[in-house]
This record gives sequence, structure tokens and C-alpha cells, in this order.
Amino acid sequence: MSGHSKWAKIKRAKGANDAKRGALFTKLAKNITIAASEAGGDPDMNFALRLAIEKAKAANMPADNITRAIKKGTGEGEKVQIQRISYEALGPGGVSLIIDCQTDNTNRTVSEVRKLIENHGGKMVPGGSIAWQFVERGLITILPAVSKKAEKFGAEDTYEDVSIDEVQMSLLDIEGILDINIVEHEIDGNQLEALEVTTDKVDFSNVLKAIEDLSYRLVSAELIKEPKESVNVSAEDMSKLTSLIESVDDHDDVDSVWTNSN
Repeated sequence: MSGHSKWAKIKRAKGANDAKRGALFTKLAKNITIAASEAGGDPDMNFALRLAIEKAKAANMPADNITRAIKKGTGEGEKVQIQRISYEALGPGGVSLIIDCQTDNTNRTVSEVRKLIENHGGKMVPGGSIAWQFVERGLITILPAVSKKAEKFGAEDTYEDVSIDEVQMSLLDIEGILDINIVEHEIDGNQLEALEVTTDKVDFSNVLKAIEDLSYRLVSAELIKEPKESVNVSAEDMSKLTSLIESVDDHDDVDSVWTNSN
């Protein structure tokens, strides 16, 4: 599978200092707060919240931070109004970008994001100019390992390694999977073989539930924006594009940056 941007993941996987980690936690907390405000604070009844919590846990966000973010969304804690908004832009080499944001002040966010884009040789374009070039998909990453349920209440599960071919064969029986690819994934500093499962947005929840029922070790589950067609750019433009994306992604209000570059 190719095309969807993993800039934020790649950058964060290299290790963050305390300031970077704090910025990441702020973004994750906003995600949780919005999800809780939209459909309640019970992750069993709110799929978006469940995904936001899992993403926060994967980043080692403290449980207290997660609880506070949920309470903000349900109105139990500090009152806050955060909304999702996306901006579209053209970057170096004519690359298309979608910038997903979470903000309590859209005027501030659009002004600051526009400035960052223009400072790196890009320009914002009207909404709808770029979005049609992308399709929303589900992306689930799993390791070839099966959970051994802990006998003691409250103890963490352990996992037993299984053949990656065995996992791949069992996934073929799940309805709604579009694609399965073997990829390298870093876990605790080790490069391990993992499986990336792609779904349509509408099938995402059902496929994830089916994979969980098989007790495989989940690494991540998220909605992505995948380009319908990818474009090649020169080395010079790629360098400029990377600088633009990293600068925009560092902004506190920016949640994800998606591109159609190879």
C-alpha cells in the first residue's frame, strides 16, 4: 500500500523530547475531547472516541490526561469548544495537501497555517479544490501474535508469536478488507514484520471488531486520507515539501497532514 502520508508517525517514532511529547499529548487530548463531545464519553458506544483513546495509549499518554480530555468533551470538566476543520493547499512540485486541524479559534488557525504554508513555497486553495483527489480509508496495523488472556484480574495480556502467513490467511475470511500488506514496524526499538489492513471507511468498524475477535495484537487503527493517484516530485521539491509538512505538523492545532506525493 502506498500514497497515504505518515509524516507525523515517522517523525514521532524517532523519539521526542519533553516539549515535543507535550505537544503531541495536547493534540491527542483534543481528539479525545472532540469525539466525546460529539457522541458521549463511553468508548464502547462511541467508536471515534475509542480510536482516539487507543491512539493516545499507543503514544503512552497518561490515563489521567485521557480522563480529563473525556470530561472536557462531556462537559464534566473545564468548558472548551473545539472543532474540526480541514484546509487544502498546493505545495512544492504541485503536490496536493490536506491539513486536518482541531481548534478553538478558526481565525487564528487559518492565519497561522496559511503563513507556514506560504513561507515554505506553498499556497492555500479554496475548499474542495483538493479533497476530491483523496478517499477516506480505514488502516489497521497488527503484529503476528495472539493474545494469551491474563488469568489474574487487572494483569496485562501477553502475546504468543504466530506465523505471519497464518494471520494473513485468517484475515482473508473477513468481509470488507480491501488490501493486506506486510510492512516493517518499529516496536520498542525493534523492527518487526507487521500486517497493514486497508478497508473502506464504511467497513472499518466491522473489520476492526473481527480482527479483535481473533485476538491478534493490534498496533494501531485509524482513518486515513489516501490519494486516488500519487505524483512524483524532484529531489529538490521533496526536500522543500518535507520542510513544509514538518513545519505545519508541528503547529498545535494541526492533527494530520495528507499528501499525494510518492
